[in-house]
Amino acid sequence: MSGVSDRATRLLLGLASLAVSAGALGAQRTGDSSSAVQTSWSRPSHADSTRLLYKGYGYGSDAYYSPLTVLLNKGYDIFQLRTSPRNFWTFPYSPAWKHAIEDVFGDPGPIVDRFGGWRRLARLELYPGSTNVDEWNWFVNYTEHFVGGGLSMRMLDEWYRERGVPLPRLWAMVTTYSASVLNEMTEQEDAPYATAGGVADLLVFDMGAVILFHWKQPTYYLSHTLQIADWSNQAALTYPNRQLQNNGQYFTMKVPIGFERTRLFIRGGMGAQFGISRKLDDEHHLSVGGGGDTRVRDIDATGHETVRFAPGFGVYYDRNNSLLWSVTGSPASNLLAINVYPGVSSGILRGTGFWGVFTRHHEVRLGIVHRNALSLGLGYGR
Repeated sequence: MSGVSDRATRLLLGLASLAVSAGALGAQRTGDSSSAVQTSWSRPSHADSTRLLYKGYGYGSDAYYSPLTVLLNKGYDIFQLRTSPRNFWTFPYSPAWKHAIEDVFGDPGPIVDRFGGWRRLARLELYPGSTNVDEWNWFVNYTEHFVGGGLSMRMLDEWYRERGVPLPRLWAMVTTYSASVLNEMTEQEDAPYATAGGVADLLVFDMGAVILFHWKQPTYYLSHTLQIADWSNQAALTYPNRQLQNNGQYFTMKVPIGFERTRLFIRGGMGAQFGISRKLDDEHHLSVGGGGDTRVRDIDATGHETVRFAPGFGVYYDRNNSLLWSVTGSPASNLLAINVYPGVSSGILRGTGFWGVFTRHHEVRLGIVHRNALSLGLGYGR
């Protein structure tokens, strides 16, 4: 069985690599004005103007975005927790694949039975069936896995289309679901068996995200009315400690509250922040938020997952809803993080993003990313 797990793990990583390569190999094809009949699965003409999430601005978080950033930020989101060793290179991928993926798809029955049955799974994971906040797993499933996954798929679709990659919608689905699989694997590094949350995530919400978000209307409403955007961190591989640092997937919304220049600001990911977003001019917003960020994640004997929060905050400056820089404080592994995205600097550094973090061990990590390298980040950390 270990041989099967090894092959399956290599297959997953191979699919993820192919998804990244598809964008890299298609980068020179941007602007192809093929006159072939276009569908949601094929390459659009150069005149296509249907993009809702990925704008191709060339600055900010929009310029940072790529298939690689989705895999690193969504797939390894749990690495932000203070208990994570951020062991990108030495992570036990094969055992994690066995109990987090093979068992979920091959035989979910025993996992659900250990959890307390299908009825308890539905009440905690699928719909609001309890007033106990510790049993609101369904909330994260709908917001992060379903809505977040669907938005990632649509934004990747637009990213692949911009670069003339054939079958952009299919590649977007493959990339997004690969990131979801990695997410489940990295969340269960130390778990001896799969969790019921993994069953709900992979078989219901992550799968539903890449299937149901082909419909344009939800994305249009979220992007236009609520101004939703992907403001993920700038993930980077650091040396000589060989860690994955400064990663994390975050979505933000600016909800209208009846004022012309002020909106309710919401940031969701590993925790949630709420605050105010103020329009400074026709292009720029300054947003300030505070709330609870995830500090520790626990799994009990039945496989029920709970999290513990602590206060967090953030200050964000964007141009046309593309994040230019941010300063965030968190109770997780990085207490303070500063991100300056590509396009803020001028001259030869225009395509470069910069980041720095201060860890809970009182150590400093520094790094850069570059948009012309699929925003691959490298950094220093001892």
